[in-house]
Amino acid sequence: MDKRILQLRNEIDNLDEEIIQLLKKRMRISKEVGQLKEKLDIPIEDKEREKEIIDRLTTQAGKNLSEGQLIRIFTAVFKSSKQVQQ
Repeated sequence: MDKRILQLRNEIDNLDEEIIQLLKKRMRISKEVGQLKEKLDIPIEDKEREKEIIDRLTTQAGKNLSEGQLIRIFTAVFKSSKQVQQ
């Protein structure tokens, strides 16, 4: 295999590990949010908040990540976050 491909794959592997650590942190915080929502009798799902997040991230995504890709990725993140809040 070409060493340039191996080097790029290694960079991807390192980024994947960083993403996992960030997702773990996000899920931990989401769980805390869920506990607080339960105490305050607030619904878990907040579509307006999800839209705000997508809008904010879309402006940061740049050209390498389309709005459609961002929505697909964060729809999965939102779903997982809501699951840990239950």
